[in-house]
Amino acid sequence: MAAEGMILTNHDHQIRVGVLTVSDSCFRNLAEDRSGINLKDLVQDPSLLGGTISAYKIVPDEIEDIKESLIDWCDEKELNLILTTGGTGFAPRDVTPEATKEVIEREAPGMALAMLMGSLNVTPLGMLSRPVCGIRGKTLIINLPGSKKGSQECFQFILPALPHAIDLLRDAIVKVKEVHDELEDLPSPPPPLSPPPTTSPHKQTEDKGVQCEEEEEEKKDSGVASTEDSSSSHITPATIAAKTHPSIRPSRHSKVHKIPEHSCSHHSSINASEMTHPSIPHQDKGHRIHSCSHHASISAAAMIHPPCTNLAEIMAKGHSPVPRFHQTPTSAEDLIPDSIISRGVQVLPRDTASLSTTPSESPRAQATSRLSTASCPTPKVQSRCSSKENILRASHSAVDITKVARRHRMSPFPLTSMDKAFITVLEMTPVLGTEIINYRDGMGRVLAQEVYAKDNLPPFPASVKDGYAVRAADGPGDRFIIGESQAGEQPTQTVMPGQVMRVTTGAPIPCGADAVVQVEDTELIRESDDGTEELEVRILVQARPGQDIRPIGHDIKRGECVLAKGTHMGPSEIGLLATVGVTEVEVHKFPVVAVMSTGNELLNPEDDLMPGKIRDSNRSTLLATIQEHGYPTINLGIVGDNPDDLLNALNEGISRADVIITSGGVSMGEKVRIKNVL
Repeated sequence: MAAEGMILTNHDHQIRVGVLTVSDSCFRNLAEDRSGINLKDLVQDPSLLGGTISAYKIVPDEIEDIKESLIDWCDEKELNLILTTGGTGFAPRDVTPEATKEVIEREAPGMALAMLMGSLNVTPLGMLSRPVCGIRGKTLIINLPGSKKGSQECFQFILPALPHAIDLLRDAIVKVKEVHDELEDLPSPPPPLSPPPTTSPHKQTEDKGVQCEEEEEEKKDSGVASTEDSSSSHITPATIAAKTHPSIRPSRHSKVHKIPEHSCSHHSSINASEMTHPSIPHQDKGHRIHSCSHHASISAAAMIHPPCTNLAEIMAKGHSPVPRFHQTPTSAEDLIPDSIISRGVQVLPRDTASLSTTPSESPRAQATSRLSTASCPTPKVQSRCSSKENILRASHSAVDITKVARRHRMSPFPLTSMDKAFITVLEMTPVLGTEIINYRDGMGRVLAQEVYAKDNLPPFPASVKDGYAVRAADGPGDRFIIGESQAGEQPTQTVMPGQVMRVTTGAPIPCGADAVVQVEDTELIRESDDGTEELEVRILVQARPGQDIRPIGHDIKRGECVLAKGTHMGPSEIGLLATVGVTEVEVHKFPVVAVMSTGNELLNPEDDLMPGKIRDSNRSTLLATIQEHGYPTINLGIVGDNPDDLLNALNEGISRADVIITSGGVSMGEKVRIKNVL
């Protein structure tokens, strides 16, 4: 611990940081922890925080697991800073904020607010984040999003204040005073200009935001004034960072846009040209992908703000205030960031049936054409997220099949790796319910409960070998045989000094005996006249107490968990259930899988071939493979290349099954329509 008043620097005492990744998929090794690894690099970067990683861990989305790690890192490891990534969204398994609230002793709402404000300037989906920031002891805990991009951006939003916050928690009095003095030396900003008078109610936003005078009071209270830069009266994060932490400097190669820090809520009116910044959602979700409602059709009006006259009108239309461009775009094409074209983001108009463009148009021109046809930020299409009731029951598809000449010459759907596709499916698929089954029907099922033993195994001291139950203290020598203990019977006699009892493998050990000598280490001395009984035997070795005896509970103890929740049951697991006497178990339901083949050229296997036709074999192969693994199936048959037929077949599959597998219709042909219908 540093002495009171000591200046703590990275050289004297590095900031000790822990990175906690909260993700079911990463914990199960179904996904790579990209955000956690990236945060470790950012923390250790000397041009940023310059800290040291003292702890790193991946935990599932479970409140108790998260709390246990946070408490250990705060109380035992005494870290200065903990960065969590993941579990801050709206999904049912997103519980990181709840776990953090149960751990912290004081909240730090300003940091959470800084991240939210910064995120909203990137994407309106930033409002769906629920970060919690707070303090436990002398440790600062920050909740960051689960994606690599989102976590890095939010880390950079709060980075200017982190070193000073940690110095405050570490009681680095001299360093804290030095920063406060530097902030006091900054000149105060000039008084704000009054907005021009107007009679239009749409020009006034007093009821929407905080006035500039109030803003200055807040800055005065926090000790933050404006920067010396004559071109702007607002202090920037880079300025704070440079003042509070010498290692944090803006790069000379960085292009800085002179944008007001509080671009919307502190200004009375906003020009329409200032509100044409497109808001692009994060593409890299990392650990958790948002529900399908955020991946559904996005209207262009939601991507580019319409020419509204002021902030009040913009907010009334449901848009997020965003900062202006450095230069005002001069055409619709200039409004489209390269990220839209390069990532294959498709902007779907609400009331236009066809999205196709002429073959001669470039990808940028096609995107411009789509954006220009949009008229409303609210799409009509609903999506199936967690409820089968949330399905658009349309009898007709919106796919236009008439404009063949305007079909895509390049696929509008971005390529993705097989691993990423699997991860996406697993992340977005809801967990089915459970059911109770007999243990004999458990092959291939997944346990939804933990199984505990209700008895000891063995329930009595049992012999490991065929031989004689002896008293170890008697040692070698001749002994009288008083009877026999067999498997399945409980002996009633007690072995006394100078006596032994014959035992078989698995038989109970009689009272008085504490060891077993195998028959190979004995010699028969006397038997009955008819040879039916052994009367006396010679023990040739010195036995030790407990030799060749399985004590009570040696294999399984009463109350022991023998099968964990999530166990995939096979022959051994079913045998173990029989051993502990658990005959009814709770398992996860099998998903019902529907299979359909698409294509006008297909015939059923029993049909006679016709010109231009082939028999459908994919569907039979898929159904047999799925049934081989025990899953219930639904045969949706063959569906032709008609958008309405495809839509109706998909709706039927959604209403009856949990998974739909389609075959065909994924190339670039003019009859390939399954993806457009989806």
